[in-house]
Amino acid sequence: KVEVSYMEIYNEKVRDLLGDVRGKKSLKVREHKILGPYVEGLTKMAVKDFETIKKLMEEGNKSRTVASTNMNAESSRSHAVFSIVLTQSQYDPVSEHTGEKASKISLVDLAGSERAGKTGVTGDRLREGSNINKSLTTLGLVISSLADKAAATKKKVFVPYRDSVLTWLLKDNLGGNSKTVMVAAISPALDNYEETLSTLRYADRAKRIVNNAVVNEDPNARLIRELRAEVDALRSQLGVGAGEVTNKAELQALRARLTESEALMQEMTMSWEEKLTLAETALQERQRQLEEMGISVQSGGIMVDNSKYYLVNLNEDPAMSEMLVYYLKDAEIHIGSAKDSADIVLSGLGIAPKHATLSIVGFGDDSSGGGSGGDDDGDDEVPISKSATLHVRGKKRPRSSAAA
Repeated sequence: KVEVSYMEIYNEKVRDLLGDVRGKKSLKVREHKILGPYVEGLTKMAVKDFETIKKLMEEGNKSRTVASTNMNAESSRSHAVFSIVLTQSQYDPVSEHTGEKASKISLVDLAGSERAGKTGVTGDRLREGSNINKSLTTLGLVISSLADKAAATKKKVFVPYRDSVLTWLLKDNLGGNSKTVMVAAISPALDNYEETLSTLRYADRAKRIVNNAVVNEDPNARLIRELRAEVDALRSQLGVGAGEVTNKAELQALRARLTESEALMQEMTMSWEEKLTLAETALQERQRQLEEMGISVQSGGIMVDNSKYYLVNLNEDPAMSEMLVYYLKDAEIHIGSAKDSADIVLSGLGIAPKHATLSIVGFGDDSSGGGSGGDDDGDDEVPISKSATLHVRGKKRPRSSAAA
């Protein structure tokens, strides 16, 4: 059984890259005494083959936060963690018991450290770079502490895992029951000498960490047993001792812990067939949402239906051009920033609530040819706001003009 999840850590907040594509809400990081640190509400997809894993990774990559700086045209503004959980079932005919071996692979893409003077960033980009450097500094401190711990140079070493979301989530990978490989990317340019030296020192400290990994056999049976015992204990506390708990905050905390433990137990006891069904349903829903939003998930370019009218995006970066397609479903499409009235919602400086209306002459007529993508003479864009301006193929469109 194989399950995957994909998340990014942007400005010290966790975002689900395989979840609802319509909104990027931040998820909470929690720590369970049995499971360790985990992300509450993170989407876990059951997969059958490598092609599905590759497809999900490509979809998640398109949702990652990137921006352009003086040093990199497509700079990652977040850390990303792609996790693969493998579970192998083994049946023992002697004891008639089915045991399991579980393993977790975390592929972590760290954003590179930045110097504001070199990148030339300001505003949001500067704040993103500051948070990236903060988490990488914390990671360096954690690595140094773990190296000191392995060398036994100090009797008691404090490891600051919780100083950053990145190190908190990677707690098991760094100093737990795991084998960790770190790949350091350096530059041969003389201009990047200081960054290269810092990265090599970083990697040298990481080499000194010693982890003793052991095989995890049948973890689910123990986890389910302990979770059930915890749920029973919490239920008895709420049932019998609820009258003795006078503090409302205490009572709410107990109920929250019970809900959390019940949800974890339900997830652990769910059969593989149920997980596959849920994953397929979630994947179909995600594909439907992507189609509604006009986002293509093809590995190269976009795939369009030539029998329909559509719009495609253009970008200064050729790699980002023709990655979005919007199908025009009606003869008249309203464009603007008002979410309640616009069919195509645009945000940004200079976008009016009711910016423009796109009309297609002969919409629905098979003889019109379709699939023009706005290249034929059968479409008409009219600015409907006094403050709105319209450009077609890079040229400003006169307000009184009617031809495409």
